[in-house]
Amino acid sequence: MDTSTHITMGFGLAGLAYLDPNVATNPELATAVMIGTVIGSNAPDFDYAIKILKGNGMYTEHHRGLSHSLPAMIIWPILIACIIFTIFDQISFIPLLYWTSIAVILHVLFDIFNAYGTQAGRPFTKKWLSLNFIPLFDLFIIFVHLIGFLFWLYEFPPGIIFFFCYVTLSFYLIYRYLISLRIKTMLAKYHPIASYTVIPTLSINKWDFVIETDDYFRTGHVNKREVIWNHSFRKHNPSCPYIQSSLKDCNVKHFLANSKHTHALYVERQNGFEVRWFDLRFRQNYHYPYMALVLLDKDLQIVTSYTGWIHQSRYTNKKMMPTHDRNIELK
Repeated sequence: MDTSTHITMGFGLAGLAYLDPNVATNPELATAVMIGTVIGSNAPDFDYAIKILKGNGMYTEHHRGLSHSLPAMIIWPILIACIIFTIFDQISFIPLLYWTSIAVILHVLFDIFNAYGTQAGRPFTKKWLSLNFIPLFDLFIIFVHLIGFLFWLYEFPPGIIFFFCYVTLSFYLIYRYLISLRIKTMLAKYHPIASYTVIPTLSINKWDFVIETDDYFRTGHVNKREVIWNHSFRKHNPSCPYIQSSLKDCNVKHFLANSKHTHALYVERQNGFEVRWFDLRFRQNYHYPYMALVLLDKDLQIVTSYTGWIHQSRYTNKKMMPTHDRNIELK
């Protein structure tokens, strides 16, 4: 999920914590728990430090990796609770640890529910776990929390308020999951032997999908029960010299480490060649913004590269401009 959702859920869990008599009767503990749930709801994403220290490519590969793993789900709550306990040393430690743990675990679970997924199974498996039934940002989840905060503002019991909020969200998640299963069954009728991924959107009635066979990719969306096809790509030739050269680039390696349904194409440029790798799971209208780009010279040597999200094509030049030669231009 996105950061705003994790922050919102952190405050929501702080309200739910009032169901605990220890929290409800101790304002100091309630404050400590709120700090713990908000920080805990965001702690697994502290791996953003990788982007600052190691760059965007390394972050692309390792985001939602070790920081979302089974050991991390134990370490984060203990670390956060211990730090908070040094400030609020007159409170009970166990409730603080308990609610902080719930916040961390829910963060990881909700990340598993969306298309990007996590490596939550580490150290036992490095497989990316993704159930693909809620979008990275879900308006309904935010809306339910905002209703809860409004009632809390008018001094309704926060524990009871957020108990009903989370019961509502539980039914909503189950409903979304069942819809995703129905759409997978529908798509399997079109391509029973293909590999396919269903991707949720903001609308509960509209779902994107990618179908992959041995020879091609097909993308589209399902609107209620209508299947609408968008693109069909014949798979790139893996022996293509331009594509092979791009595979030597570290940003491409980072990108491919956690991407799925990846398609590559190349374009000849004035000073060489540009190779683009796309993750076809993420589509906005007719654009696939999650990508890796490599600029090669005439001798197929790597000039520069970038991996990440490029939502508008006019930003490609800026992302790809080499730091050592600002005169190289992508047409």
